[in-house]
Amino acid sequence: MTALFALALSLTIVPTADDPPSAEDPCDALHVAPEAANAELGEWTVDGQVRIADIGAPVGTPNRSVFGISPDDSQIAFTVRRAIPETNTYCQRLLVAPLSGEGSPIEVARGGEFIRDDFRLRDFTAILAGWPRTSAPRWSPDGMRIAYLRREAGSTQVWLASPTGQTGAVRATNLADDVDDFAWAQDGMGLIVSTRPAIRLAAAAIASEGTRGFLFDARFAPQAADRPIPTGHADPVYTWVSLRDGSSRPATEMEQVLIAPPRPAAIPDNARNVRSGEGGFSAWLEAEFPERLLSPTRLVLAAPDGSRKVCPVTQCDGMRKLFWSASERALFLVQRTGWADSQTALLRWDPRDAAPRQVLISDDVFMGCAPHANELICGREGSTQPRRLVALDMRTGSERLIHDPNPQLENMEYGSVQRFRFRLASGVESFADLVLPPTHQPGELHPLIVVQYRSRGFLRGGTGDEVPIQPLAARGFAVLSFDRPDFPPEAYLATTEAEIRTLSEDDWADRRQVQEALELAVRRAIETGAVDPSRMGISGFSDGGSTVQWALINSDLFQVASMGSCCEDLYSFALAAGPRFTEYLRDMGYRYFEPGAETFWEPMSLILNVDRIDVPILIQAGDSEYEGSLDVVETFSHNNKPIELYVFPDESHVKWQSSHRLAMYERVAEWFEFWLMGRLNCDPSREAQYARWSAMEGAPPTRDLRCHAEPLAGP
Repeated sequence: MTALFALALSLTIVPTADDPPSAEDPCDALHVAPEAANAELGEWTVDGQVRIADIGAPVGTPNRSVFGISPDDSQIAFTVRRAIPETNTYCQRLLVAPLSGEGSPIEVARGGEFIRDDFRLRDFTAILAGWPRTSAPRWSPDGMRIAYLRREAGSTQVWLASPTGQTGAVRATNLADDVDDFAWAQDGMGLIVSTRPAIRLAAAAIASEGTRGFLFDARFAPQAADRPIPTGHADPVYTWVSLRDGSSRPATEMEQVLIAPPRPAAIPDNARNVRSGEGGFSAWLEAEFPERLLSPTRLVLAAPDGSRKVCPVTQCDGMRKLFWSASERALFLVQRTGWADSQTALLRWDPRDAAPRQVLISDDVFMGCAPHANELICGREGSTQPRRLVALDMRTGSERLIHDPNPQLENMEYGSVQRFRFRLASGVESFADLVLPPTHQPGELHPLIVVQYRSRGFLRGGTGDEVPIQPLAARGFAVLSFDRPDFPPEAYLATTEAEIRTLSEDDWADRRQVQEALELAVRRAIETGAVDPSRMGISGFSDGGSTVQWALINSDLFQVASMGSCCEDLYSFALAAGPRFTEYLRDMGYRYFEPGAETFWEPMSLILNVDRIDVPILIQAGDSEYEGSLDVVETFSHNNKPIELYVFPDESHVKWQSSHRLAMYERVAEWFEFWLMGRLNCDPSREAQYARWSAMEGAPPTRDLRCHAEPLAGP
């Protein structure tokens, strides 16, 4: 039997099985109350962190409003989501609370599957994301019902709940396609919903090709699917649905406006984030250099008489969100500003004033904001403060709390946070946050772990949320939360994505600049006298994974590494992502499968530098992209270099399943403890893991290994 025939035969007989979905209500697990235990101990654990309750989506993902206010302005509705790793689910609860913040919220509905967001990627119509698709609940005009998105049996539809919670939630729509957005009809007797049937129809057309085999063309991305992926735009379709009998019809133009307001007349073509206010006022952002991809922006306010006021770029660049307050007739603004855009500012622009005035500036992050009267209601989080729902007075900047979904964290003992700010040789600003153990004493030296590649808001697990910062600090690590610096200055002249790289004479200018910033941040951490430079590890996900590669090849700073995605290298990286991505990379100046490719890749390739790298590498990847690491894993394994790959099923780039999040937290913590502390989780379930790691080249001697004083794994 030839090897090829044996492989073909094996593929026809490999059995597979999926864990059956749990019939239990995920919220029933809340009575286990790891919260109470954490509150009593005051110490961060990976199990406690994975169960933090969330309102809205993570920082760095689409920033949509997450709440709805009742018609009488007395109550606010919002959804709270908490991971239940035992059943690999989420407890999702629709709550109604007094808008005043006084009194406890009531649960009016619970349940539903995790709703994954999707996004357009190059020419692919929709790729599923690993973060939640958030949507604000909406009150009926009479205030007697709340409509919200809920996913059951693989279908996302609009459901209705009573604001009192006395009756169960009921499904209001039953369409063939997932509902993306919705609004109440003005009479409260129906809903206007938007869907994208083109995605379903394109997928059905592709499926029909399968009877004759799929042509391997630009529609393929092998990491994402084993068949072509729909391409092109999928325009929304608007439908009116009766709440009396469920019948539906195409929405009228007047009804469509309730979801998709038309662009106001006389707005320039290059305007974006256009917002219309009361009385004929409007505002928008426009690029100072429209031909450039990364142009600074200026803010324009237009009056009903056609006159305009322009806020200078020096004052108004970095605007992210614009809101008109009907009651105040003022424009509220959210801006990224400060050193390396590390701060958030809130501004208010009264039309009678020449320019906006700053109401508040903070290192905190504000998410899902929307105006109400003279307040901006947002999710707010800081480096040691998980997200809370707050109201910010847009005249004074004062804050009042509406709801804290994690009161159990009040007694938590956080590691101290120190921010480093530094300027690179190119003039680019950069920063990083050093988190020391809560028990740190002057003179103590701690092993250091670098977490990447954004350090904004609550210091949770880095981009991708895979490396638990506070639990690692609680175990005695110093953690450097490193924020990737912006592009080199020449990138701001680019008119296309390809030019961002190709405008530079150095193929790897961006990677060299990131490494420069990383080395400066590590040096500042060492200079505090709290970091042991002989025991340092680095972690990274996505672009942060590329930073790990570059650091391992071009420096000797780190003794151990962990990656949440891998690897930007010679072969598998391009092939696994498909022909369209390979051409996209070539347009950006990367070289693949051609003479001179190895010379080009020498500074970046783990494969070409395998003989020089003795750092143990852990890779925890989703099944949608692990193929991109296979050439590196095989090269390192064949050369007896310490490397280990884990593959999580049914995962996207950003991983979304709660049991996987807990497993990643636990494993990465145990990996760094093993290599940098000689410490073990001596639970019997870990014996095989430590047997493999102990057999790797450079592993700590068995005589130096010891059990951790406290259990590391969750229940």
